[in-house]
Amino acid sequence: MKVGEYSFKRRYSAAQIIVDIASLAALVYLGYIIYACAVDIERLKSLNRTDADMSMFKWYPLLIWAAAAVAVFTVSFVLILRNKKQPKKLLVTQNNAVKYCNILDTGISCVRLMTLILISEICYLHGAAIRMANVGFSMQLIIDPLIIVCVILLTRMRLTALSETEQEKSRETKKREIIQD
Repeated sequence: MKVGEYSFKRRYSAAQIIVDIASLAALVYLGYIIYACAVDIERLKSLNRTDADMSMFKWYPLLIWAAAAVAVFTVSFVLILRNKKQPKKLLVTQNNAVKYCNILDTGISCVRLMTLILISEICYLHGAAIRMANVGFSMQLIIDPLIIVCVILLTRMRLTALSETEQEKSRETKKREIIQD
């Protein structure tokens, strides 16, 4: 891995591993939602109701949400595994490059998890609308974007704090050099 000119070996933190496993679980949950909806729709079609037009019950549009989830998963892994640019506003040195990448990668992983949960919720509501089930509005659709914004803000705050700590260390080093001269 690389941040600007600093190279280092990639290290996974425990938080990243847990969030990656939870993200895979969210993908499996999304697959289960699509499968359950498809089975339910096929069961409705098998009832052979003559009073309803069964041609409108199609579960195929739900595959759009599966494609979106796979795209989010792939883009997040590309963002995590690619080399990072040297930030202009933050001070990244050889000492804090690994911490910088871990904070950034954990933030990306958390945003990915919440985005997958949001997509799963939208897919569930879409499937319920296809089946004409009576499902009300979900507060999860409001909470998930708020959590995503909070994760982004907390990640930026942690990166800024890391940069400020490194700036203080460099000031202390300069003061010691001046005192020794």
